[in-house]
Amino acid sequence: MPGGESDMAIAERAKDLLRTRGRIPVFPLPDLVFFPHTELPLHVFEPRYRAMTEDVLSGDRLIAMALLKPGWEGNYDGSPQVHPIACAGLVEDEIRLPDGRYNIRLRGLSRVEILEFVQDRPYRIASVRVLPDLNEEGGPNAEEEKRNLVRSCSSLLQEMSGQPGPAFTVDGEVPLASLVNSLCQSLALDSETKQVLLDMGDVVLRGRALVSILNERWRSIALHEAGRRTTPEGGVH
Repeated sequence: MPGGESDMAIAERAKDLLRTRGRIPVFPLPDLVFFPHTELPLHVFEPRYRAMTEDVLSGDRLIAMALLKPGWEGNYDGSPQVHPIACAGLVEDEIRLPDGRYNIRLRGLSRVEILEFVQDRPYRIASVRVLPDLNEEGGPNAEEEKRNLVRSCSSLLQEMSGQPGPAFTVDGEVPLASLVNSLCQSLALDSETKQVLLDMGDVVLRGRALVSILNERWRSIALHEAGRRTTPEGGVH
């Protein structure tokens, strides 16, 4: 990576390159959804993706992560279908292991729409369109949106632990997009739910959808715990 250049400048330059070129290697996985403004460590061991990584590292260091659609099992070694909205990432660190495998770390750059695949072997390359995220900088109500999200996370964590404990907190300087996307990627949600969140083109709406999911999870846990504590003599009907 170029020395002396800020992370933001590097990311913007990489996105500009992707917009201009419009093509990117695609790494599809069955259970992973990648979001902009997040980090993703990957262990690359399949021969075709080793070849992809080697080519990427000698080129522009860009890879798109895409979620495989249901039914991929019957054609995994071929070209199973993927969800059209993916996330482009920049390889920030890499370690090549003695047997040819790689450990790499991606930085999420931008959502992309896969228009078509222009190469299938040895690995897939797609023609893509870089997608903007509305309210990526936060907007006028960013702080309120952050507070709602933090409040929902705190309620869920306390309910799961069964005791008050410390509240979930975040650095006040963390941008809304970074908070929303990091939670979308790291929380224990199923892949299809995460894909629905990634498909949303507005960070504020994505955050609100995540709040709804967390609140529903909180209600389910609370009801379960209430039912578990209820005795037959003191049951509620």
